[in-house]
Amino acid sequence: MIWLIAKKDFLLNLTSPRFIIGFILCLVIIPFTMLVSIDGFRNQMRIHEVDVAEQTDYWNGIMVYSGVRPTILKTPEPLSIFTQGIQGNMGSSVHIEFGEYPTLLSGHAGTRDNPLLNAFFSIDFTTVIAILMSLLALVFSYDLFTREKEDGTLKLVFTNAVSRTSFLSGKFLGILITLLPILLFCFILSIILILTAPDITFSISDWIGIGLIFFTSIIYLMLFILMGMLISALSKSSSVSIVISLLIWIWMLFLVPDIAYYSSQSIYKVPTYDNIRYSLDELDREFENATNDKWGSIQKELNMDGVGHWNWNGGGDGYDEMYGCTYEANEFHRRLNIWREPMRLNYADKKWAFQKSWLDALAKQERIRQMISWLSPSEIFTQISSNLSRTSADTYLTYMEKVREYRETLITYFKDKSLFSSFTYFTPQDPKSFVKQADLNAMAESGEIDWVHFKVPATWGPDYYKPLNLDDVPKFNHQMATSSETFKQSIGLLIGLLLPGIVFLTAIIIIFMKYDVR
Repeated sequence: MIWLIAKKDFLLNLTSPRFIIGFILCLVIIPFTMLVSIDGFRNQMRIHEVDVAEQTDYWNGIMVYSGVRPTILKTPEPLSIFTQGIQGNMGSSVHIEFGEYPTLLSGHAGTRDNPLLNAFFSIDFTTVIAILMSLLALVFSYDLFTREKEDGTLKLVFTNAVSRTSFLSGKFLGILITLLPILLFCFILSIILILTAPDITFSISDWIGIGLIFFTSIIYLMLFILMGMLISALSKSSSVSIVISLLIWIWMLFLVPDIAYYSSQSIYKVPTYDNIRYSLDELDREFENATNDKWGSIQKELNMDGVGHWNWNGGGDGYDEMYGCTYEANEFHRRLNIWREPMRLNYADKKWAFQKSWLDALAKQERIRQMISWLSPSEIFTQISSNLSRTSADTYLTYMEKVREYRETLITYFKDKSLFSSFTYFTPQDPKSFVKQADLNAMAESGEIDWVHFKVPATWGPDYYKPLNLDDVPKFNHQMATSSETFKQSIGLLIGLLLPGIVFLTAIIIIFMKYDVR
């Protein structure tokens, strides 16, 4: 009996205008959305490939260890084609420095070729599924009982000894098997578009992730079907039911996300990063002043009136590259680094106290937003999809934590190799070839050196030396979570999606058992 009721409703729904309109909407919107997402992912990959080439050139050209400050490049996530998450709002790279902990990714975000177009609203595949399937579920279920009651067929059905539980099950199954082909069509169409893109490849884990998103979509669809059935059971007429259904749909899909966003900002205030940056700059100035004082004291230790350099390139975060300098100048920088670089790390720890409090505040505000947004099943569905697609805020924060761990690994390597106290930290020149200032002065006074026609030794220039062999330097290698791991992370959210469905189903059974069919 259940199957007969479901089959009857399924055949009637197939020829209904709402099924045809729903199918056409998916046929038009899904390809457009996927093509935009695929194009955006291609842009991200092109930018990533350029950045990788630049970073490779930089790495292969490092002459001194003070220049070993790698840039970590985050590979764009293929599943962002389905769920953008926060990937489009964040950068794609982070520069490792010893003087400051990395906090957020910088560099290129998910931009289009024309940055002026980034202001326009864009949605991804799961957002379209969340909007369309919830709307279709309510459209097909809002008058499930009221229509039968208004037509007088409900009373007729129950006079034929059909149990109410069988009727409920058949009606639910009829809508489900009507909408499942549309949902399946959306996923198949998206997969076809991906397979026809030769420059995009998915791993086995990615395909499993898509399957899990499809599974979640079915649960999400069932939840809205049950919601529509409950509204229909509580309403006295189809006109009242459709109004209530649309109001609830607008509330859940469009109002709850904004309410959650603004409420989280009101409940928990996060200081602007400009305020944090001011504190960090104060520490930088303190470190700079201490370095200047140390500069003077080391000059006195070496009886130097000043520090002269023949060929010297300097930069931020302790970068120095020197050629042809005297022994005294090289020894000065070696002693300075022995003090300065550990002190730089110490100040980085002081700055991290401010940075961590700011990051913790951001994470707490995001958790509050997520908790409030659980008022909407569509938001829960979006969070599950972003988890499965590895584009969620938690995935991003975990990635940054691994980047900071890599920084510590790199610093440990420098300490174990005693590089801060080594000449190789700032010059590739053999210390045996350093000329003492006194010998240089004596040769100049004796006329042995004619500075006007002086021929610079080859060892005084960078072209004489080969780049460092950095094969033993630790490289950043972070394996993203597998589909099974992301699924485990989403179990709590899945339960949060199932529980309202169980509540709706229980309420429908209780109400319908006492439903007045007259």
